[in-house]
Amino acid sequence: MNHKEIISNKQLANYLRCDISFLEKAINEEYLVFDTNNINTSSHNSIRIDRFHIKKKGKATGYRIVYSVFTHQLSNSLKILNNYLSDIFVPEDCVHGFVNGKSIKTNAFEHISKQIILSVDIKNFFETITDKMVSDALQQIGFQKEISKSISKITTVNGKLVQGFNTSPTLANIVVHQMDLKLMELSDKDISYTRYADDLYFSTNSMLPNQKEIEQIINSFGFELNASKTKIMKRGQEQFVTGLTAFDNIYPRIPKRIKRNLRLEIYFIRKYGYIKHAKRRLKNQGIKIENQDFQFEIEQQIIEIQHRLFGWIHYIHSIEPDLGKKLYGRLIGAKKR
Repeated sequence: MNHKEIISNKQLANYLRCDISFLEKAINEEYLVFDTNNINTSSHNSIRIDRFHIKKKGKATGYRIVYSVFTHQLSNSLKILNNYLSDIFVPEDCVHGFVNGKSIKTNAFEHISKQIILSVDIKNFFETITDKMVSDALQQIGFQKEISKSISKITTVNGKLVQGFNTSPTLANIVVHQMDLKLMELSDKDISYTRYADDLYFSTNSMLPNQKEIEQIINSFGFELNASKTKIMKRGQEQFVTGLTAFDNIYPRIPKRIKRNLRLEIYFIRKYGYIKHAKRRLKNQGIKIENQDFQFEIEQQIIEIQHRLFGWIHYIHSIEPDLGKKLYGRLIGAKKR
């Protein structure tokens, strides 16, 4: 069935492969949200959502709130809906976040070897998107009005888009589609514009677009800029795009700081072994050797170190394959001793 032909919740339920009674419950009732440290459990008939507070990387304070669908039937329906939406809606070429075949690497590639790069950040991106904004955007791509409202209800929590739902990134791209078009219009042929979720980048070898005009466009769509994160990066200085350096004229690269720290840690492991490295890390965390659980702590620390390092190497391989292979070869030969 074509999404434009869905005119009833019953048809929508068939579209999402769920019971009509369950869908109407999801539409008409607020989800029960539980913090992960809450000992309460939902009743049998509740549609439960779990809320996690994840510490932000590199921050002394501050948490990112992520939601996870606990109820299986809703989780399954949202996955199906997201697949349908991804087939129905194709973002503009400037969009690199949550798009098949796109990544932080393709995003950064658009800005390599430019004289000047402007980076701006949308404040509270997902949380600013309301169920009405979702409903209006779905109507623009062909969904019936009442069906758009129903979808907006099941994909939001307390009337807001949230991080953690399968549908949130795709819906966010649909909602800001018109904004992307306006920002593309503002960027002439000499300016490259890309967006990766809430991170917007403009680069050029001549003159950047007017920052006030950028802000006015973003504000007109209901969003606000995070002024503290606005950066102008000139050639010869550090230029970062979605965490990658853009100084090279061939492809984006992993920042030198990350490479240096990773090489140093691998060198230490190869020279002294995982056990000594784990002990050093534990002591730095204030864990005393005489603790009777220290041996267990060492084993757990080694597992954590391996997962973290191989995770970093996998990430590096996706950006700089040759370096990734080299680092993998060095680490794989390290001894436990």
